[in-house]
Amino acid sequence: MCLMCQGWTREQVLELYVEKIRNDGWTIVTVEGDRARPPLSYTVGLTRFHDHPELVMSGLTAEHASKELDELARHVEDGHRYSAGDVIMSFSPHRYSLLRVNDPRRLTIAQEVYGLGGAKIVPALQVVWSNHDGQWPWDRAWHGGLKVQQVFGRPRPSPV
Repeated sequence: MCLMCQGWTREQVLELYVEKIRNDGWTIVTVEGDRARPPLSYTVGLTRFHDHPELVMSGLTAEHASKELDELARHVEDGHRYSAGDVIMSFSPHRYSLLRVNDPRRLTIAQEVYGLGGAKIVPALQVVWSNHDGQWPWDRAWHGGLKVQQVFGRPRPSPV
């Protein structure tokens, strides 16, 4: 749901997100996809309240991404720390690989809320999901994987 499309000002949208972070410890921001890019969802608040990089997912509906990101954020809230290179297999039929986001400025709301006016870049980890065959979007066997899911970091080479 695009709040600014419904007449909200940017300041009102930011206030809403800050209120959600204050109440819940984090919030999820979703950017709608288009023909060139799949949708994008990310957390805001993990950096400030949990001293953890924000988490971002690409290529999932807002509902599905929010469910997955909320689950991961609850683990962070409970003290778990994720790092680039981690592979998660515990709570979903998909595997997830975490990548350091090369340019976290694309998470504009996180940067506006916690980036101190551009003086600090809020870090992020991308939660990359595998397809039902266990392939990553960069695997040659997943034809079109990088069109389904945009990748914002560099994957580590798979062990042979």
